[in-house]
Order: sequence, then structure tokens, then C-alpha cells
Amino acid sequence: MVDGGYIASIDVGTTKICTIVAHVAASGQLDILGVGLHPSRGLREGVVVDHAHAVKSVQQSVSAAERMAQLPIGGAYVGVTGAHIKSRNVTGRVRVASGDEITSEDVEQAIQSACDNVALPHDREIIHTLVRDFAIDGQRGVKRPLGMHASRLDANIHVVSAAAGALRNVAAAVEEAGVEVQKQILEPVATSLAVLAEDESDLGVVLMDIGGGTTDLAVFANGAIAHSGAIPVAGNQITGDIAKLLRISYEQAEQVKKQFGTAFANMMNDDDAVLVEEIGTREQVRVPRGLIADIIQARLVEIFQLTIENLQQAGMYDTVTSGVVLTGGGSQLPGTLEMASDIMENTPVRLGSARGVGRGANRVASPIYATGVGLALYAAEEGADASPTSAPSYLEWVEKARSWWRTRVQPRISHYLPEF
Repeated sequence: MVDGGYIASIDVGTTKICTIVAHVAASGQLDILGVGLHPSRGLREGVVVDHAHAVKSVQQSVSAAERMAQLPIGGAYVGVTGAHIKSRNVTGRVRVASGDEITSEDVEQAIQSACDNVALPHDREIIHTLVRDFAIDGQRGVKRPLGMHASRLDANIHVVSAAAGALRNVAAAVEEAGVEVQKQILEPVATSLAVLAEDESDLGVVLMDIGGGTTDLAVFANGAIAHSGAIPVAGNQITGDIAKLLRISYEQAEQVKKQFGTAFANMMNDDDAVLVEEIGTREQVRVPRGLIADIIQARLVEIFQLTIENLQQAGMYDTVTSGVVLTGGGSQLPGTLEMASDIMENTPVRLGSARGVGRGANRVASPIYATGVGLALYAAEEGADASPTSAPSYLEWVEKARSWWRTRVQPRISHYLPEF
């Protein structure tokens, strides 16, 4: 990153849009300059379902971060997630002249050979090719093969792909909000930079980010990513269950979950109760907190069981020797860590919050900011710069003016205008 520059990230989630503006300090840590957190509309399970609402949500989050930082955001690293994300591990091979040193060209060819082994339909795109390790003459576990001597070099690669339409729709929403998408990053990959310790990644750890629409998974072993995926069950399903079973509004159910919810019914006294207002009758009804906990517990059990199934199908369950790191808004309910440990055979479980942050750390202390911080760390590692690169052209100014009128002015004055 250039001297005096800054970076930006946008976590485009199902329930929230989080924009972060940061500067890389001399210590290497991130100084948080601005944070914009705004409820997300127009997305479901990480996929855009209403373009206009998604654009407006991103704009409001970006504007809040710009006001706090007192800096304009020209470009940002943007997170992507959803059940459409798929991953697989592949191997590529290149022959090295007998006895010759392995060169950077050999490494690139081995990686490309691995990518060539991935056959994708036309409606999918590769978003990551992440090196797990290399093997020289069959010996695995090599991290840096440059300069070593071998006759054969294998590259073991973790390839992540996504539905092309879903990627473009998220990018289009961000671009129309006035921010250039510098790169789209798989959210659990970014989150891992913020919450995982190096020794956890070496020993074997699973990262679970329980968001609103999806639970994102990533397994790390031997210091590299070994598996990634997403489960389409998360916090929104818990809220929806509470709303349906108690016959209350979704908004009230979300408030009840956050304020009174727990993962275990046995954490409640028999006489603990909450007053809720039923839809339709508007009557105040007394609901035992134990019942609320039963509803939450059922969904959390499903999330952790689906996680186990996902890891077992990928052959990764037995590699998680250092435990589980939980993050995201859905990880904060009391008792969630204990439940995860119980269901996953007494595996150690801890709550993950953002690391690597200096000034302004208190602004991003909650696990809900972990992905946004991880995206910013990713941007910092790649030397990104969020400042606008040049003055907009006349056509860009016209489009920005149209977007501003459409999303910010027209909704406020529409009730004054005659219908036509």
C-alpha cells in the first residue's frame, strides 16, 4: 500500500453490510479509521435477490464508513458467500529437467496444470486457487520449492468456484453504489486471517462463521486451507422459527432472540418468561424463556450436525485436532460454544474475534466484524489502495448523479409526486 494510503473492505452479508476503512500502521497492524454497519436488504443466503435494495444497503454502509473516516472510498475488497460456493483439492504436475533447480516458471506451470484439471460448466467461475503445499519427487509437505532440485514437481491446490451470476450480481450492487470492486474474496478465507492463530492452522482447525443466511466453513491443516464450503442454515432460520412458533413478527423475533435467547433450555429457571405481542390479536402473551431456548437449540443442533456431515463427506473431520473457532453474529448466544463442543465430541471450541488490529480495535471487537477485518487484512497483504485513482469522467458523473437521485432523493419525495 502506498505511503499515506488506506484500504477498504465490504462484507456483503444477508443481514448486514459492513464497510471498514483502515490504514496499515508501521507495526503492521490495522488502524481502523471508519466503520459502516447497516442492515442488509435485497440478499438471501448471500445472493442478491433485489438489486435496488442491495445497492441502497451498500451505499448506506459505505457512506457511514466514509463519514467516520472522513475519506472517500474508491475501491474495496468485497466478500462473497452462499451455498453456490464449491471447492475441491486438485494436483498439478510438471517435469523438471533432471537435477535442475525448480524455478518460478516451474511453480507457475504446476499450479496451472492443477487448474487445468478442474472442469467447470460455463456458469461457474474460479475465485481462488490456493496452494496447500508442493511435492518434489513424491515427497509432500514442501512449502517453498524454489531453488530445490527435483525431476518432478507437484502442486496441491485448493480451488474455490462460485456461480458466475451470483458473483456478478454482488459486484454490480457494489459498483452501482459507487465503489470499484478490487477483488472478490471468499468470506471464510478472509475471516481466517482475522481470527485464527498460526498454530491452530498448523495443527488442524475448522472455522465456522454463523452468519444470517449461511454458515461458512473453512478447514485449515498443515498451515494451509484444506476445505471450504457453506451451509444454508444460520441465524435467520433461528429467527424465523421463533417468529412462526410464537406467532410474532420477524423483527420482534430477532429482538427476542438477541435479548433473551440461549442455546440450552436448562440454563433457564422455570418461572423465566418474556412478554410478546402476537400477530393479528395484538395481545400480550407470556412465553417461557425455556420454550425460546428449545426453538433455538433445535436449529443450532442442526447447524452443528450439518457441519459434521460436511466435514465427514470431505474427509476432513478427523483432521480438526486443535478444535473449532466460532465467529459471526450467530455465535454469540449464551451456551453456543458449549453446545458445539458437546455435539462435536468434546472438541475444544472458542469464540473468534478480530486480531491484528491496533488503533480503533474497540470499534471491531464483536465477532460480527471479523469478516470485514479479514477482508481488510487481505487487502493490506496485497497492497491495495482504496483512494479514488482519478477524477470521474463526464459519463461517470452523470451515472453517479442518476444513482444518487434514484436511491437517495426519489424515495424521500415520491409521496409528493403524482403517479404516472
